[in-house]
Amino acid sequence: MKKLKGKDVFTADTIKKLEELIKLRIKTPSSGQKSVRQKMRNLGLYGQDDWGITDMQVSDLNSLIKSGRIKVIGGNYTPTASSTTTVAKPIPTEKSQTIKSSTTSSTNIDKILESFKSNCFDPKLDEESKIYDSPGNYILCLRKNAKLPTVSISSTLTKFEGLNVIYTGIAGGSLRTRDFRQHFKGNNAGRSTLRKSLGVLFGYKLIPRDKDPNTGKTKFNLKDEQELTEWMLENLFMFFLPTTDFNSIELKLINQFNPPLNLKDNHNNINADFRRLVSSLRAKKS
Repeated sequence: MKKLKGKDVFTADTIKKLEELIKLRIKTPSSGQKSVRQKMRNLGLYGQDDWGITDMQVSDLNSLIKSGRIKVIGGNYTPTASSTTTVAKPIPTEKSQTIKSSTTSSTNIDKILESFKSNCFDPKLDEESKIYDSPGNYILCLRKNAKLPTVSISSTLTKFEGLNVIYTGIAGGSLRTRDFRQHFKGNNAGRSTLRKSLGVLFGYKLIPRDKDPNTGKTKFNLKDEQELTEWMLENLFMFFLPTTDFNSIELKLINQFNPPLNLKDNHNNINADFRRLVSSLRAKKS
């Protein structure tokens, strides 16, 4: 089990303080946000390191609490009015509620995939509020006629709903934050393994992500990051599934589709050479 840098148990008073700091960070110019983030860390909340959430919103914090990943003690906690309206959230239909409860306990991959079909997201047309602000899984596909960058080794692709699957992933905190904000619009491959894999296939050069190059964390330059974002918005399509059973479902999805950009937990001999190529390209630095 991953050791947290911060805490996963907070008092109700501390949660209120964190909500106020999150709101303050959102209003603060980027040049002054570092000090606000440090105050959040001083209270025990490490959004990126512990929860994989960049630029945490109040709604993200509430999702972590509702999912049980963060516990609140020492008083009754109810989300503030502003925290529940930070981002519009779609109201689940009776059908989607049934889907959600059945997939968390289902071991049948066919039933799981049927549930994904009910939740699709077109980054060119849909608002991000369509994506659930809760934990879950996602499947990323190439649009029809779209292709991965050409490299020396080709990959074998499997289709879902007529589209070629290139990657599956999990969101432990918020599908909306992980899928859309970090992958599609993050402009920082240092916080998205998907972006990094795609970028090296395009031949983009990796550079240090942090001021201290010794951290080993990398990203692409701003121009390349922006080009990558544009390509992803134009060429990718996503299916998602809100669930707390994301770890076991992720393994089933990898076994089902053998996505070429899933480097971890993928042991299929098909695409093994392609995955090794991606790994070697990711290891190169300018």
